[in-house]
Amino acid sequence: MFDLTGKTALITGAASGIGAATAEVFARAGAFVFVADLDEAGGMSVAERIRAAGGGAAFVAVDVSQEEACRARGEQDRAHAGRLA
Repeated sequence: MFDLTGKTALITGAASGIGAATAEVFARAGAFVFVADLDEAGGMSVAERIRAAGGGAAFVAVDVSQEEACRARGEQDRAHAGRLA
């Protein structure tokens, strides 16, 4: 396993499937994870599972097909975390 302690990750498509699994692996490795997706219920569920397992996570709604939405989301997350690793 790799160590992401003190790092922050933004995982897109994280409400289900490979994105959710990636978010959970990053959280187990120590990263705070922004669970990004349009599926609010699924994203909130993944973030809650991560928190229940002792990790740090928050759901964020983002439409990756919209360049400006992605840029704004990145800026908001960097403001929260200092930077995305």
